[in-house]
Amino acid sequence: MLNEQQIRIDLAAAFRACAKLGLHEGVANHFSAAVSEDGKKFLLNPKWMHFSRIKASDLVLVDADDPQSFNRGEIDSTAWTIHGQIHSMRPDIRVVMHLHPIYTTTLSCLKNPTILPIDQNSARYFQRVAYDFNYSGMADQRA
Repeated sequence: MLNEQQIRIDLAAAFRACAKLGLHEGVANHFSAAVSEDGKKFLLNPKWMHFSRIKASDLVLVDADDPQSFNRGEIDSTAWTIHGQIHSMRPDIRVVMHLHPIYTTTLSCLKNPTILPIDQNSARYFQRVAYDFNYSGMADQRA
């Protein structure tokens, strides 16, 4: 497993690469990377910082078992909820990238948001996309 400093460098590079690709719409996007074997300690981007500005030293180390690591006010509550639960429940998932790109957001607003395999561009996603048809608001409460 990589050490924390290398994970910080790699994750910061991922933020900047996504900004260059235009995948930084809004400030409700979060990436995280586990630094502990059990996945419960992970790095997360600070709230309201644009992807193009994130440096390795800006990433916040949080512990899914320690609510105080969230209460410092450095991270968004939805990031804590989503990433904390994924890293806690699935230690095999080392990186979680959560985005709201404009085209995906637009698709999710349609009456039927499923991506149909009607051409070679959309066929690549056939049976490879998960859908949440029970959205009930902000994901800011842990189960």
